[in-house]
Amino acid sequence: MKAILSLLVVSVLTVSGYSQYGIPDGKEVNDNLVAEVAKLKEVIRQLQETELQSDKARYQRNYKIIVNGIEIIKEMQQGVMEISGARTQNILYKKLIDINNPTSEALGFQLQDVVLKTLEDNIGLIPLAEPDRKRLRGQTSDFFEGLKRTFPPVQLLTGIFSGFSSFNTYKARVERMGRKADSLIVDVTNPITRDFLLRFNGQLQPYIVFYNELDKINNSFENALYQHEIEYRDYLEEIRHLQEEISKKVNLSGSASEQVIALFDLTNSSAADFNFKAKGETEEIKELVGYCLNVFEMVDRYKKFTNDFIIIQDDFYRSNLAVLNKTAKSLPIKDNSKIDQLAEDLNQLKNGNPSSNTAAFDASYKQRLKSILAKLYAINRLRA
Repeated sequence: MKAILSLLVVSVLTVSGYSQYGIPDGKEVNDNLVAEVAKLKEVIRQLQETELQSDKARYQRNYKIIVNGIEIIKEMQQGVMEISGARTQNILYKKLIDINNPTSEALGFQLQDVVLKTLEDNIGLIPLAEPDRKRLRGQTSDFFEGLKRTFPPVQLLTGIFSGFSSFNTYKARVERMGRKADSLIVDVTNPITRDFLLRFNGQLQPYIVFYNELDKINNSFENALYQHEIEYRDYLEEIRHLQEEISKKVNLSGSASEQVIALFDLTNSSAADFNFKAKGETEEIKELVGYCLNVFEMVDRYKKFTNDFIIIQDDFYRSNLAVLNKTAKSLPIKDNSKIDQLAEDLNQLKNGNPSSNTAAFDASYKQRLKSILAKLYAINRLRA
């Protein structure tokens, strides 16, 4: 601006020296000089007005960048906390974990009852005396009582087969060792034949397949959640650090907007003598603008952070729904109406239920991401 004014002064001096080169002086020269000065004053006024408008525009731009940037950072932090909490308190997981439980009756049966019934159906085929049959039943019941909380249930079934395989009968007999000595001998026999185990295993195989599939789905889900936590651990630290730096200038637990208004002295900005340049370029404001312009890469990672978590949940939901509709309904003992009801409950968790004013399980994540992207778009338009 100073350079432009110097150039204009030189122009005025040039006009005043016209008479030295034969240009008539007197009234005509004075009139020309007055006109030229008036023009130059108007140019200066316009330049000053342009600079003022530029300072004002930069002031307003910085204000909007900081307001939107702080809101983005706060929303990202809230979204991170929400998803991090959902990793350990997942409503979908809580609904489904019950069916992968040996004492659950969510599908119309309890695993213990199924095993005992299958055993009872086959026990008559085993060449056992009644006391031994009773002991086998009791041993199986005791085994269940001790391991009924075993997770996953497929391990319980493995333990049952191991227990059957080691079941023995005992028969005492006296054997003469000599003319004056007898010995008490106990014969140990394993009456559980290979054919029995194969038959018993074949009858329980549908349940073994069912619980094995549930186990694989749960393991995959838990591993995906763990990997999600590891992958974004440094990102969460970056958000925390950025929030801490901004908190040194703006109390994020209060109304950030009100504090930024005070920081910019926005209520007095309509005054004729308000210095937009001085107010808009304080060190505090410049630092906040710098922080808020750094959100572009962080929002890009937040988008991936959110979408990855939604995909993990969605895969878990779809995998379990497929097992319920196919494998569970193929079980010899089950209740199809309970299976259908559980599938419907899962659908409502996935898609929401307008009648009960229930949102889909991923609705809040998507809504927050949409809000953040809208604010980021506003900042992008303001970037020089």
